[in-house]
Amino acid sequence: MQSQRLFQLAMASALVTNAIIIAPPAHAASFFPDVNPTNEEGKAIIQLAERGIISGYMDGTFKPANPITRTQAAKILAGILKLDTVHVKNPQFKDIKPGDENYGAIAALANAGIINGANGYYYPTQHITREQMSKMIAKGFGLTSTSNTQLPFTDVKKGNEFEPHIKALFANGITKGTSETTFGPKSNVKRSQLAAFVVRAEKLQGNATVYANQFKQDYIFASYGGLEPAEDIFTWHEEEDMTESITITPIKEGTGKLVITGFTDDSEDFTDIFYLVHVKNVNGKLKVTLEEVNEDDYIENLPLDLSESKLPFMPAEVTVQNTNGQPLASNLYNFNQQDQTLSILQNGQFIVTFSNGTQQQKMAADVYSYDFVRSIDLYHLTDELILTTQELPFEPTHVALESFGFEPVPVKATILNGQLHVTPKAEGLAILHLTGKNDQTAYIYIESKKIAGHWAFLVSEDEDEF
Repeated sequence: MQSQRLFQLAMASALVTNAIIIAPPAHAASFFPDVNPTNEEGKAIIQLAERGIISGYMDGTFKPANPITRTQAAKILAGILKLDTVHVKNPQFKDIKPGDENYGAIAALANAGIINGANGYYYPTQHITREQMSKMIAKGFGLTSTSNTQLPFTDVKKGNEFEPHIKALFANGITKGTSETTFGPKSNVKRSQLAAFVVRAEKLQGNATVYANQFKQDYIFASYGGLEPAEDIFTWHEEEDMTESITITPIKEGTGKLVITGFTDDSEDFTDIFYLVHVKNVNGKLKVTLEEVNEDDYIENLPLDLSESKLPFMPAEVTVQNTNGQPLASNLYNFNQQDQTLSILQNGQFIVTFSNGTQQQKMAADVYSYDFVRSIDLYHLTDELILTTQELPFEPTHVALESFGFEPVPVKATILNGQLHVTPKAEGLAILHLTGKNDQTAYIYIESKKIAGHWAFLVSEDEDEF
């Protein structure tokens, strides 16, 4: 997880040749003739100028290709991180002392452990290099990378002081390098580059990232959990599906449920990791906190609407037994006669008996959890499934078994007197293609399985259910 802070205005002295000069933000944003407002760097410069964070030169230009000094970078970063630049401890750099330009910013960064200089010197007027910049941004914004992050840059030496910081910027998308294989660690940082790096880092502010290798997976994808998906509380980039990392971005305060699903190249098994996503306002900015939880502790029960279960009557009473014939405790299920809904609060397979005083029907219930939601599938208990014209979209004259790209389970399906008769030969899903007298056509999805030693059928005309 990363935590970032708000950006603040930070400017260096006009006495330095390539200083950042104070100017009204609107003027700066409107009159940078040397800034391209359509590319990423230009947009970053204009955005920061409009917010009063950076400004241009006295002649109205920004000079995006000019390098920036270490003292200017210190001033900017100290402002970004809201460091106290007044009540500071002298870091004892030999080339900077109280009263010098930007002494407070340099001391504050040193006190925070973000900079340490070299050989007792800070070298404030030297131009900051890309590797030095990587350390300041990574440490300042608390950016890290996973242990197996691999850099594509051949000019970054392994074990180098700056390697972990460059890795952190690369892993979080702050830098892409000067080319696909080079980072340019000794190159000076341009003014335009600093603006882009800072905006990229700020976009991560308050986000939280999960990595596939955290769970020993090759890839992960994300989905909302719960009965009411928290799409208005947090989000992630759609293009991050099936990837090695996913960054969760806050939208508004609240708590929602998130499921991270991982898989490996050498296995067809999927691994689910369950989170509560807390979004809170911290110092004026939304921040995401991920809390890994046990799904069962936060499960929501989705009642089964019996009016959609094609029961032949409206039940007045419901009893539930496990597959061994033992009654399920009354506190583990709930039947609402008025709403005609049934909830079973325990996963597993059960035999459910519906009655209205004169009629009775037994069905099988398969209760399972998926993305923080416990659902019930209701199955017909019979060795031969018979569907009448009242249960079918029309009177069929012909039935055929469809494959649709997968091997269907073998079933015997026939039409007798306008009724569909189905006898299973194995557990699984079968897709039946029905045709009628007037060229009508429909598909029926039938899942068959053994429950309590009996054949059970789940029937639907909606393929999404399967």
